[in-house]
Order: sequence, then C-alpha cells, then structure tokens
Amino acid sequence: MKTYPGAFIPTGRTQLCHRRPLNVEKFWFGVCYYPEHWDPATREGDAKMMAKAGVNVVRMAEFAWDLMEPGEGRFDFSLFDETISRLAGHGISTVLCTPTAAPPRWLTFAHPEILRTDANGVRMQHGSRQHASYAHPVFREHSARITRAMAEHYRDNPHVVGWQTDNEIYCHFHDDHGPEMQVAFCEFLRRKFRSDIGALNRAWGTAFWAQTYGSFEQIETPRPGRPTYCNPAHLLDYARFLSDVVENFQHDQVAILRPLNPRWYVFHNGIMPKTDYRGPFTQDLDFIGFDIYPFFSHEPATRAASHAFNSDRARSYSGNFIVPEHQSGMGSQANYGQNLPEPGEMRKLTFASIARGADSLLYFRWRTCRFGAELYWMGILDHDNVPRRRFGELGQIGREIAAIGPRVLGTSVYLDVAVATGDYDQREAHDIFSIGLPRPDSIAEGIHRVFWEGGYAVGAVHPNDDLSGIKVYFIPHWAYFDPAWVPNLERFVAAGGILVIGARTATRDTNNNVVAETLPGCLRGLVGATVEEYGMENPEGGRVKKITIGEASVQGATWSEWLEPDAGTGVAGRWYGRHFTGKAAVTVKSSGKGGVYYVGTYLSPEVIQALMPELTRKSGLQKLWPAPGGVEVVKRHSTDRQLWFFINHADQEIILDSVPEGIELASREAVGKSGMRLPRHGVCVIERKADLLGKSNNE
Repeated sequence: MKTYPGAFIPTGRTQLCHRRPLNVEKFWFGVCYYPEHWDPATREGDAKMMAKAGVNVVRMAEFAWDLMEPGEGRFDFSLFDETISRLAGHGISTVLCTPTAAPPRWLTFAHPEILRTDANGVRMQHGSRQHASYAHPVFREHSARITRAMAEHYRDNPHVVGWQTDNEIYCHFHDDHGPEMQVAFCEFLRRKFRSDIGALNRAWGTAFWAQTYGSFEQIETPRPGRPTYCNPAHLLDYARFLSDVVENFQHDQVAILRPLNPRWYVFHNGIMPKTDYRGPFTQDLDFIGFDIYPFFSHEPATRAASHAFNSDRARSYSGNFIVPEHQSGMGSQANYGQNLPEPGEMRKLTFASIARGADSLLYFRWRTCRFGAELYWMGILDHDNVPRRRFGELGQIGREIAAIGPRVLGTSVYLDVAVATGDYDQREAHDIFSIGLPRPDSIAEGIHRVFWEGGYAVGAVHPNDDLSGIKVYFIPHWAYFDPAWVPNLERFVAAGGILVIGARTATRDTNNNVVAETLPGCLRGLVGATVEEYGMENPEGGRVKKITIGEASVQGATWSEWLEPDAGTGVAGRWYGRHFTGKAAVTVKSSGKGGVYYVGTYLSPEVIQALMPELTRKSGLQKLWPAPGGVEVVKRHSTDRQLWFFINHADQEIILDSVPEGIELASREAVGKSGMRLPRHGVCVIERKADLLGKSNNE
C-alpha cells in the first residue's frame, strides 16, 4: 500500500489578505456550460447567443470524466475541442475543470475500494458525486492521470485561460473512515507530533477516560456517539486532517497544471465545510472561488444582509474572489425548492456580489438540464431552450459589465468596521465542543447586520490579517484563540483602533483544551480585567440579569461573566440582577491611541445597539453615505478611483437625496448635482476619479 504523502509547500501565488484584488487581465463574465448534456443541434446556436449577451468565458467539464476517458488510459477530447473552437469563434474563452468530483463507473467498478466509508462503516456507491476517497492512492493516481492528459492536450490552446480544481469539495458530506483514511490519519499525526506519541498524549489530554496511546497505529479516526462523547482535541486534529487530505489531493493537480502553462489561472470553487481556506489549500491557488446562491436564504427581508455577510466572509480568507457559480434562477433538488428571482433581481444580486469582492462572475447555468439530480436547478435558458426574461437580463448585465468590469479590477472593498471570521480551527473547535452555544459566525453575522443596516462600511477580517484603517473590530466569542494573533491586535489598538471582545474569547488553547491562565487567557494583558465567575444565561430559568450600558438597559444574552477590572481599567457596563448586581459586565481599557472593550455577555444586536453611541464616539465611525433604509452602499477603491455601489433592497422605489459626484458607469452620465431614483431591485455604480476624491467628508 502506498503511504500518504506529507505536507507540501504551496506552488501558487496567493497572499492571504482581505484587501487583495484578483490579478486578472479582464473581468471574466460568463456561464457554466455542459455541452455533454445536449445534442449537436441544440448546441449549435449557443456560442452566438452567449456572445450576444456579452459572455466572454465559459466553465466546462467538471463532471465529464466518463466522456474524456471512456476507458482506462483511452482519451477522447473531441467534444470539448469542438466546443472550445466554436466558442472561440465568437470571442469566448474557456475555463476547464479537473473532473474528479465524479469518477467514471469503469473506475469505481474495477476499484470499489476507492469509495468513501461513512462513520457507520457503510461504503458509498456509484450514482452520485464525491463518492471517492480523496486519500486513496488508487483514486489519486487516476485523478492525476486525467488531469495530466487534459492539461497536456490543452497546454498550447490559447482559448483555455484557466482551470478549476475538482468541484465544491466536501459539499455534501466530509467523513471518510475507510482503511486508507486510517493509515493517512496515523501518518498525519505522526508528522504533526514528530513521531512522539508522548507529545500527542499530552496535547490531547489522554489521561482522561484511559485514552493513553502507545503508538500512532493505535489511533482511529473518531466517530462521535460510538458509544459516547469523543475527545475534543482528537476531533480537532481529525478536522485538520480532513483539510490536509484535500490540500494534498488538490496539490497533485496544481503541481501538474502550473508547469504546463504558467499563464493559466488556477482556482477552486466553494466555500464548503472541512477545508481551511486560509491555509495551503488556498495558498496553492491564484485565487479562491465562491459559489453564490443567495436564495438559500428564503426570507427576502434577510437575504440581502446574509448575502453581504457571506461575501465578506469569503473575502476574509484571501481577498477578492471569482464567482464560478452565481444563481440565475430558481434552485432546487429532490427535497427542496427556492423562490424564482424577480425581474431585475438577478442583476441586483450580481452587482451586490461585485460590490463586495467579486472580480469575475459566471452564472449557473447556461441551460436548465432535463435529466439528472438537478432537474429544476434553473439556468439562463429554460428546458425548452427558448430565450426569455433571464436571457434578456443577462444581456443587460453583460453590456453593463463591459463598462464597469474594467474599472472594478484593481480595487478593494473599503471598510472601517469589521468582525472576526475566517479561521478554520476556531470554527471547528466550537462545533466540536459548543456546549449548546451559538456559532461565533452566527454572532458575527448578527453584528455585521446591525452595521450593514445602519449604513456603515462593514466587513469581515481574520485577526491575523491587515487591520490598518479599521476603526472598530469585533471578536465574537472565539473560545479557541491562538496567542500568535495577540501582537497584531496590540498594534491595531496602539494605532488607534477600538477592539471589542466578546465573552468566552481565549478560553481554549490550540488543542481545544481549556487554558490554565486566569481568563481571558492570552488576552488578559490587552483586556486589563479578569473573569471571576461565568455561566449560561438562560432566561427560561427565571434568573434574569440585565446590563446597564450608558442610558440603555439590556438583558444579558446567552452567557454572563462577572468581571474584575485592573487598576486603570474602566467600567462601561454593570450587571443588575441576582448575585451579579453591581459587578462589572463591560470593561474598557485605553491603550496607545485606542482602546479595548471586553463584554461579559454575548454580542446580541441589543447589546451592540447599546454600545453603539460610545463606540462611534470613541472611534469617529460614520455612516458611509447618507442613504435611506433598504439601500446598500458599498465603496470599492484604489489609489486613483472610487466605485460607489447603491443597491436597492427595499420592495419599492427609493429616492436618493444625494450621491457622490462622478460618472454613472452603465449610462456614462455625470451624476451628483442632484438626487437619483432607484427602482425596486435597482442598482447604480458611480466612479469618482482622483481629481474628485476628498471633496466630501463622507468619503
């Protein structure tokens, strides 16, 4: 049996910074295309229609392995050769995908051992997708062969501009407990702990429940509930291992693609569970892809805010992104269905995605499929191939992208308030041992929504990223906390930033064990206070405690901590109720030019609103632009220009009293001397060049 390969050095060029634009020569605007689903007569007019709508790129082949390699080592690329050539004749480039998310039946029939095994020991079967084990050496050998065959065949084709690796890794499920995964997990642990089983036992705390291991071979992949709770450190390293597996699997492909044509863009599409997108997986790529389906949020009243947060969270991994799949119609699988985007809504959500970091965008899909597991996952064209409203809207967007796209490239999303997101270990550590508390990302989304609805330039940033220019930064209850992040936070505060830390932060270490230090652990010096008592805050228990913050009185949310401030640390809020009455609930410590607030409860919207007057006063935070409620305002900027996006999410026409002075890019008309009407689902994008910058205090 082949051994599992060790860690690798990423070959890509990705820098992990939320401000990083994509390094592409044009704004890629297109559709996902599946020529293998259609007969020649149906395909005949596709390229001409796409070009008419302004499409300049398609993405193909992610599920076509069986056609390109109908038998082992026997290749046939004729369908895609013909399709690429026809598209190129209309000025349309191609992004190809490695087709490894759906291995062919001849492979799974000959090698059933490559199929994944779930936690109950049940082996997956052919007939869906993502059924092969990413760690199995036989599957990896075949995956590398089809990748190399495709890459060598298209290495000199000028119309192939990039590659997507696999497709939505871990989209449906992630567990894999087959024999090869057991071997791979042992080797991962041996590598991590440098062959020292004693170091593993100490890190995992295996003295609890007689778990001490005598060798790495004794360790199994953990299966919760068999019979009861698993070791949280064991589970965290298993989560890290799952990401490591796909990092290495993808690297096999990237290492083949890069040398054959260094000009190709290489990316993956997601974002899905059990993959660390701030680690080697993304560092190995040119940029990350984020598949955007806003209608998974079923409530129109919350959809726009959710879309904004999800886009910002995607950007927190490594910067601006490509959208390989953007929703264009109703989405559905066998057991669910979503609403149909209304007239203008596809356009609105497209520009909302671009505003918040999309530097290229493709719609899923060109034509709705008549068979298979996505019968009613609607594309630009309906099943009957008749171009209707969505095709007309695509054409409008295509014309506008021709004007707006080139101006977007090279710009970053401006923000001056942010929430911490984007850390894989933190998220996994919470899910492993949540004690019934909400996910930090759920709290982050709530904080984000308060500022988004308030018209502030809010975003999402990892605590080890560039925090310069941010005025207020929130860390929403990150129990898992790496002490290596502390110096960056100290610099942020010293330079004038206001840091707000939620309860329970820095209570667990990088092994997911509780820290030995007095809480808040490694943040103790920065916070300037200690946690004397803590516990759940369950309103149904009848022991309600409230917090007074300035003139406001709010109920403690989810969790309560009694704080003891150090000398020189102030109290910004106190408890009222039970034995916590009079104790500090919110502390504030000045440091350098900034300050640190520690909040001894969960950062609910009510708590944030109570803190808002003091936070805005101390930070100088202002709304990005005075606009009515329901209008999303986003600014993208570079050294020589600003792009202002005004997006109407209200269910009615909105009148803007004022907009920045500049050029509305779609119409090329000068604006700013008076207000503007935005129809329902309306969008306008205004460019201000260097000679106009700084003319308003709002900018």
